Amino acid sequence: MKLLMQSDDYGMTPAVARGIVDGIEKGILRNTGMFMNMPWAEACADWIKPCLNEIALGVDLNLTTGAPLSAPSDLPSLVNAQGRFYTSWESRRMDSEQNRDHAQIDEVRRELNAQIQRYIELFGKKPDYLHSHAYETEAILQVHHELAKQYDVPYCSDIMKTLTGKTIQEYRIGWYKKPATLENQAASSLKDYILEHSAELLSQEYCLLIGHMGYVDKALMELSTYSLYRLNDLDAVVSPEMINWINTNKVELITYKDLAGLHKK
Repeated sequence: MKLLMQSDDYGMTPAVARGIVDGIEKGILRNTGMFMNMPWAEACADWIKPCLNEIALGVDLNLTTGAPLSAPSDLPSLVNAQGRFYTSWESRRMDSEQNRDHAQIDEVRRELNAQIQRYIELFGKKPDYLHSHAYETEAILQVHHELAKQYDVPYCSDIMKTLTGKTIQEYRIGWYKKPATLENQAASSLKDYILEHSAELLSQEYCLLIGHMGYVDKALMELSTYSLYRLNDLDAVVSPEMINWINTNKVELITYKDLAGLHKK
C-alpha cells in the first residue's frame, strides 16, 4: 500500500510549524501545505527547508485566517474593518444571508496568486501542490483549478479524485469526533483509527490520510478551534506504534511529487 500522509496548515502559527517539522523528522509525515500570508512565514520557511528533498510542500490557499498579502483595500469583499480575512464561518453566513457568493472572484484571484508568488519568493521554486483551505464556493474552486493549470502544479482535490473517487470537499477525517469541543478533540486518535482500520487501509493501492499536526501556542488559540486534534495527530505520526505499523506492513510513504502527471489526466 502507498500512503500519502498529509498535514494541513504548516505555518499557521510557529507552534504548528514546529510540530509539523517534528512529524517529518521524527515520524511518517511526508506532505504539508503552507500558509503564506502569516507574519512568521519567512521563519517557518527556513525551518522546513532542510526537509524539502523528502517531502512535498504545497500552498494551502487561504482566504479565512489572518491578514491577506494583498492590500486590504484591494479586497473589500474578503476582509473585515480590521483588514483581516472573514472567518470561514462568517463567509458562509454572508453567502447564506445574501443568497449569493459574497467573495468577488477578481479579489480571490489576486490574493491567491500573491500567496503562490510569496512561496516562489521564499523557496525559489513552484509549490509541489495546491490545496484548498476551509472555505470554498464553486467559483473559488474554479480559481484554484485555473491557478493549478497556470503554474502547472497538482491540485490536491484532483489527485484525490483520481486515486479515491472523492474530492477534498467530500473527504471526511474519520477519527475526528465532532463538534470540536476539547473533550471530543482529546478523544480523537489518528493512531487508534489506523490500527482499528488496518485491514481496510492496507487493502487499498493508495491511501490518503489528511490531518492537522502541530503543537499549540497562544496564536493558534486565537486563530483556530483545532487545538488538541493537532497534538493527537502529531502524536500518531511520531509514535513507535505507527512507525512499526509502516515497517511491518511494508507501507510505502509517498508524496505529491511521486504522483506527478496525475493532475494532467
